[in-house]
Amino acid sequence: MRLAAGDVDAAVVEFERARRLRPTAAGPLHWLGCAAAHRGDLAAAERHLTAALACAVPHRRTLIQRAYVHARAGAPEAALSDLRAASRIAPLDDEARWVMAALSGRPAREVALRLRKAALQGLMSERGADPARECAGRARAGALVDAARGLDPEPGGFVPLHAVVLVRGGRRAAAVELLHEAARRDPTDHRVTHTLALALLNSPGGQRGPEWERCIAAWASVLHDAGFWERARATASRRYGVAVEASLVPALRAGLREALERRMPDDAGTRVAPGPLLQREADAAKLLAAVGGFPSAQGGGVPLFCGPLRIAELGRSAEFGAFAAAQEARALHTGAAHTAAQQAHALRANGFHPVEDTPAALPPGATAAVTGHPSIDPAAGAPPMYTSLTYAFSELGFAQLLLGLGKPGDALAALAELRCPSCRARGGPGAAAVCEPDCARFDELNPGYAGLPDRHRRLSLDARGLALEARLSMGRDELTADRPDFTAAAAYWRRALVHSRELDRYRETQTAIVDMALGAARAAHYEGRLTRAVATLEATRSVIGANERGRLEGQLARVLADRGISVANEEDGPLDQPAADLRRSVAFNPHLLRTQVSLGIVLRRLAAARWGSGSLSGARDTLREAIDQLTAALEHFPDDPDLEDQREAAVADLDHVMWQPDESER
Repeated sequence: MRLAAGDVDAAVVEFERARRLRPTAAGPLHWLGCAAAHRGDLAAAERHLTAALACAVPHRRTLIQRAYVHARAGAPEAALSDLRAASRIAPLDDEARWVMAALSGRPAREVALRLRKAALQGLMSERGADPARECAGRARAGALVDAARGLDPEPGGFVPLHAVVLVRGGRRAAAVELLHEAARRDPTDHRVTHTLALALLNSPGGQRGPEWERCIAAWASVLHDAGFWERARATASRRYGVAVEASLVPALRAGLREALERRMPDDAGTRVAPGPLLQREADAAKLLAAVGGFPSAQGGGVPLFCGPLRIAELGRSAEFGAFAAAQEARALHTGAAHTAAQQAHALRANGFHPVEDTPAALPPGATAAVTGHPSIDPAAGAPPMYTSLTYAFSELGFAQLLLGLGKPGDALAALAELRCPSCRARGGPGAAAVCEPDCARFDELNPGYAGLPDRHRRLSLDARGLALEARLSMGRDELTADRPDFTAAAAYWRRALVHSRELDRYRETQTAIVDMALGAARAAHYEGRLTRAVATLEATRSVIGANERGRLEGQLARVLADRGISVANEEDGPLDQPAADLRRSVAFNPHLLRTQVSLGIVLRRLAAARWGSGSLSGARDTLREAIDQLTAALEHFPDDPDLEDQREAAVADLDHVMWQPDESER
């Protein structure tokens, strides 16, 4: 026990006492030899062990221990002779077998196999021992597996087990290296990836940026690996004796992801904080899983589910670029075909029957949808902005993630710098936001664009497209806030329109802005906040060109009319503002009968108010305006009785007022 605990001197004292009590026994001599070997006194160790072999009943392991001493002393033939002699007496244990295999010149793979077997056997035999002995056994097992790894770097299908032995033996760095090499050989083996992820996550403090990136890349792959979750379900079913339904996997995955995010440090020396980096990687892996995964080998193979960090780590950025481009093209084709089918169905429902090769039978703008040629709408058939595989597997992935989370301001900030550290240092703050054309890290950081001939330009244009989406969202958020800032919303949308011109999406962007403004205005109108609805539409009208103003002005005319009528109906309320609202409403849309009639009534009431306040000239001018307005309204609504009644009443009022003496006559 003292020898196992490392107290060699105290052990020697005990062994000497035993030899004095039993001078002819082999046991004390055997252990004195072992103690001398621990001290490094190989000559004394050999003397004691040889003396023990001369006893009447030798210790059963003395030959093996002397063989180890011979091997350490540089006498392989003597060591091999002892081991062969011991094997004739009794079967050798795994420790002795690997030593014998090594001394016999057996192949390195066989020696490595025996080393690993001895490590596992030794580890199991020390289970339940006192803590010191168990700790020594773990360290010994780790050393044996590490030695085997030096002889045979490919341990077969037991990599996770050997990695655990290395970690428990205090050789975590060797375990991580072993797992990393195995993961590169077979990135689809979720057992290896999961063990690697655990080893990296639970490493002691002081990890640098690359280690955290490898940890995040591994966990992102595990989160969306169907094989991992199938194995987890099967393991849980065996352990708890109940069936674990597949419907539980999304909740389990979400819980694991939340637990990982809580473990991420705020700053780990990575280019991006580990928390957002994990979110980007996990979302990218989710998108990749949705399309069936990335083939793990050229021309096929088991699908791989991971994020851009792991693609770069595996050195397959160029292949992934081609894969992502094919997926985007397939999504465009599918979306265009779906749109074509919908439009063709709508055309038939409206009486149009398109015939193949006769596009003239279709109304303007419908040819592309039915024949399958590119649509005049730049966004027709495009994949959803927040589910782009190309974006997710690039530096744009962070902005895409933030947009999907409803954080357009943060997304815009993420788009401000897409360069690698070297290009950033070389170019300075005034350079382009993407890496230089000769950047060696561009494909590594943007595997979704790797291999494309115009990849730098494509990334720049796509970044501008995301900036456009972000500014549109920021403008909408300003409109719908509890305290809206209409000036800020208009500023965001002006900038979005600038982006849209450079992307040839100006009309599409105008339509999107008008749709958002109309939605916000209708909501405010429904809630009775008419002034807010008016401000929303007027702010939007200030940035929109003439081609989309008609929709805004039609809604603005209705809201102004409702506000003018509402204020005019208030008792003792001023009538100048309602009259102004109704005038503008008529100017925007003279085809609203209710507005025309209401304007005539309000102008007559305003004339009466001015007459009552002593302004006879003001009353006359207002009544003349009312007559002119009602006369013009009758051109749009001829013979309308309400308008005719109001006009006759306004003429009568004017005749009456004209006979009254004005201020100068008084």
